[in-house]
Amino acid sequence: MASLTQHIGHTLLRLGLPALVALGALSVGQGSSAPLANAATFPDSNGKIAFTSSRDGGYEIFTMNPDGSELKQLTTNNFWNDLAPAFSPDGTKIAFNSNRDGNDEVYIMNADGTGQTRLTNNPALDGGPDWSPDGTKIAFTSSRDGNGEVYIMNANGSNQANLSNSKASDGSPVFSPEGRRIAFNSGRDGNFEIYTMNADGTQQTRRTVQGAGDGFPAFSPDGTKIVFLSSRDGNQEIYTMNASGTGQTRLTINPYDDSDPAWQPLP
Repeated sequence: MASLTQHIGHTLLRLGLPALVALGALSVGQGSSAPLANAATFPDSNGKIAFTSSRDGGYEIFTMNPDGSELKQLTTNNFWNDLAPAFSPDGTKIAFNSNRDGNDEVYIMNADGTGQTRLTNNPALDGGPDWSPDGTKIAFTSSRDGNGEVYIMNANGSNQANLSNSKASDGSPVFSPEGRRIAFNSGRDGNFEIYTMNADGTQQTRRTVQGAGDGFPAFSPDGTKIVFLSSRDGNQEIYTMNASGTGQTRLTINPYDDSDPAWQPLP
């Protein structure tokens, strides 16, 4: 049974960021050296599904219709890995991370796979992009300062800035639905906990306080709640809480590990 710390390590690996594990915050179990397929993403309720697959040897990004038809491979890089696709809010672009240039960087492409463009360019590792709701910004995780940090940039790659500025590892940033807040996980207080901050990096506030690990936050569609993963009860379970951190409630109760919560928006 994997710990939350191991799960965070696995997820960093599937995002194409294995060196963040080596940078000191995470302990990864055996068998985690290869990237795992990232969760599929939708541009909207009726659009294509983007996902990662290793069916052609390396990890590549594909799209398909919600019924599985019209499968299309968007990236072709042989033994390099393209991972973590994220549709822009209007569905016209896909942000992703790739190590095609020697280390993991954030890229963008049109939804049909054309116009693949590198947005970050440094010898450290960047990945796990998340779009702001208005499509003008991308939050991501970077190790360029020696440990994992939450960064933000314009959708064209300009004005890259460190938002979290912590000596510990921060990562897994997600925008709130209105775009004014970012939730993320951080190890700055000795173990991984959920934090929120304003989209400009101010008012960083710890929302969970547990001896075990909490991570991988996702806002509810109305922005009032956060779903997250916690190991506070001995194994990985799904919890929710108010965005303020109050009302923390366990949703799954079983002896096995539950992970990767996602909140469905209603039409």
